[in-house]
Amino acid sequence: MSYDYVEIPVADLYPESPASAFEPTARAIEAAGIPAVAFNFLVPPTLPVVGPAVDLERLKRYVTVAAERAASLGGSVFVLGSGSARRIPEGFPRDQAVEQFRSFARLAAEAADHHGVTVALEAINRTETNFLHTLEEAVEHARAIGLPSVGVLADAYHMHMEAEPFRHLLETGGLLRHVQVCDEGRSYPGSHGLDLWGFFVYLNHLGYSGTVSVECRWKSFSAEGGPALEFVRSASSTSGELAFAP
Repeated sequence: MSYDYVEIPVADLYPESPASAFEPTARAIEAAGIPAVAFNFLVPPTLPVVGPAVDLERLKRYVTVAAERAASLGGSVFVLGSGSARRIPEGFPRDQAVEQFRSFARLAAEAADHHGVTVALEAINRTETNFLHTLEEAVEHARAIGLPSVGVLADAYHMHMEAEPFRHLLETGGLLRHVQVCDEGRSYPGSHGLDLWGFFVYLNHLGYSGTVSVECRWKSFSAEGGPALEFVRSASSTSGELAFAP
C-alpha cells in the first residue's frame, strides 16, 4: 500500500526476555520491507512509573534493551503513553507522582538517546487514565523535564475526546516529535466526521514534516488501509486559514 513505516508496541520488542524472543518480530519487520520507526505503549501496566511500586532499576534495564532493539528495526521514537502504568494510585500524593513520571521520562530518554531514539509524551483522555490528559499539559511536562530527547506527541483522537482545541498545536514550540490520527470512534481517518483537515492545517502551519501514524481500529486493513493513507497524504499537503480551523 506504500506506507512508509509501521508503528508497533514496545512489548513486541520483548525487553525483559532473551534476544530469541525478539527474533520473530525482527524477521516480520524485515519481511515487511519497511522500518518500524515508532513504538507505542512504552511500558506495560505491570511496570508502573508512578506510585509506591516503582522500580527504577528494572525500568532502566527495560528501556535500555527496548531502545537497542528498536534501533535495530529503524526506530526513532518511543511513545510514552501507557495510561495504566502512569495512573496515580488512589491516595498517592499527586506532586510525588508528577516527579516520578518526569524522572522516568528523563531516565527513558537518556537510555534511548544512546541509540538515537527520542521519547514523545502522549496526552491520553480522562476515560483511559487519571494523569496528563491534554497536549498543553504534555508540553508543560516536556519543558520541565528539559531534555532535547524528550518531546511530545499530538494525537487527534485524544484532543477530540478532551475537547482540546487544535490551536494548542501552535504551543508545542519545537517539541512535536510524532503525530497519531484516527477518526471518531477510532475509525480510520477520513471515514467519519472528525475535522482532521483542521488538525492538519495547524500541523502544516507549523511546518511539521515528521512522522504521522494511523492509529485506529481496523475492520479490514486490506479495505481501509489504502483510503486511510490517501486521506492522510492529502491532508498533509492541505493549506487553509487558521481562523477557520477549530
